[in-house]
Amino acid sequence: MRRSTRFAVFFVALLPVCLSNQGQQDAVVISVDAAHAGAALSPSMFGIFFEDINFGADGGLYPELVKNRSFEFQEPLTGWHEVLGFSSKGIDRPKGELDIRTEDPLNPLNPHYLRVRVYEPGYGFRNSGFRGIGVESGAQYRFSAFARSGGPQSIRATITDGNGRELGSGKLEGFDDQWKRYETVIQTNATEQHAQLNLFVDGVGQLDLDMVSLFPVDTWKRRQNGLRKDLVQLLSDLHPGFLRFPGGHGRRHCAKANRYQSMER
Repeated sequence: MRRSTRFAVFFVALLPVCLSNQGQQDAVVISVDAAHAGAALSPSMFGIFFEDINFGADGGLYPELVKNRSFEFQEPLTGWHEVLGFSSKGIDRPKGELDIRTEDPLNPLNPHYLRVRVYEPGYGFRNSGFRGIGVESGAQYRFSAFARSGGPQSIRATITDGNGRELGSGKLEGFDDQWKRYETVIQTNATEQHAQLNLFVDGVGQLDLDMVSLFPVDTWKRRQNGLRKDLVQLLSDLHPGFLRFPGGHGRRHCAKANRYQSMER
């Protein structure tokens, strides 16, 4: 490598001298036949790789709009906040509280779930997604959750913009004391890049929630809970010969516990 580098520098240094000497000779003409130039390239020589950074996965190609939907982050309540009420006296007394539990979970491999204790009907909490929830006017979004109730029978969901204006709403209802999945479709009436999802519990008592999701209905090839349509179309238009995943790892991911593992079947 070092010898090649020295030769290249030496050649470039002599190039002006060589050109100056050629000024006294006949001009040299180089003809290129573009029709026969080059060689066939294998389609596998060009491809793309996927890196799970900057919301490249959740909130990106996988367009889940709720951050920490299964409460498995290192801080399990990351992304979730109470909806605070205000009056002339300041912040109102909370109508309930949020807690993370692991007893009798929906799935032992994802043991954390949210327990909502409601002291007064209408207690609310919210999720702002991945630096905001992006929605489009007229688009539909599937709101779903697994729920188990010790009292409350329904949840009202609203999508609001940064000023608190409601862009769409839906309701999950009919809860009982067993884990079950419930869903509804919310259609938004405006485009907003920094919307948030608000959940309000009807009734009092405790309610367990897991896998809370807000997902575009219109996905790549209309697959339910599929990939984000516009981003995947851009990648498809490249006609890559391969897709590499994952792209690479930093030092934090070198430990086996922190890196992607293939599943044995």
